[in-house]
Amino acid sequence: MPKITSIKQQKRLTDRFSLYVDGKFDLGVDGSLIVKYDLHVGTELTPKLRSNLENADRTELAYMGLLNFISFRERCEFEVHEWLFKKGFLDLEDDLVSRLKSKNYLNDERFTKLFVRDRINLKGWGPTRLRHELARKRIDRSIIENMLDDINEEYDFLEIANTLIQKKLRFIERPTYKDKKRIFNLLQRRGFTANLISQALESTIFYREDDSLD
Repeated sequence: MPKITSIKQQKRLTDRFSLYVDGKFDLGVDGSLIVKYDLHVGTELTPKLRSNLENADRTELAYMGLLNFISFRERCEFEVHEWLFKKGFLDLEDDLVSRLKSKNYLNDERFTKLFVRDRINLKGWGPTRLRHELARKRIDRSIIENMLDDINEEYDFLEIANTLIQKKLRFIERPTYKDKKRIFNLLQRRGFTANLISQALESTIFYREDDSLD
């Protein structure tokens, strides 16, 4: 039966170790598996042990990849699902998602809260756009509605719409009805309702294009 003759830490990936059998490289594994399987010089590398190591190492590689993926910004469960599908690890989803949740690295409610505030503050999105984009990310409907209820108490969407209108009109001395239509369409794309947009536009005077200047 083949036995491990050497275990060496890899130089480039220091959290991984190379297993040598009969003096030749045989298998690379995550460092945690050295302890988990009590690997040492003289350990018999049986077919069952090899299979267990390969499967466990694949899981650890996927987990480390996920940690890197979620480290750049907050992620939701559906984004993790898509990453696992793209990388060929979808069969490990239940285990990996459970591990992320147990460490509070993955939380759709927290994601929704940050997503909503970010899109309002940086892009000026309204409730309709927020609801649509969160639904696309497969966020549970109850989470979306609860978050939007909270946000409605924190943000004045009429004021946000007014700010966007003034920004678009700041260099237009006599805005026309064509400008009004363009702004209306813009605010709809941003996710504001027709009723709210109409309220926001009430305070602005628009002119017909053929109106003569005073």
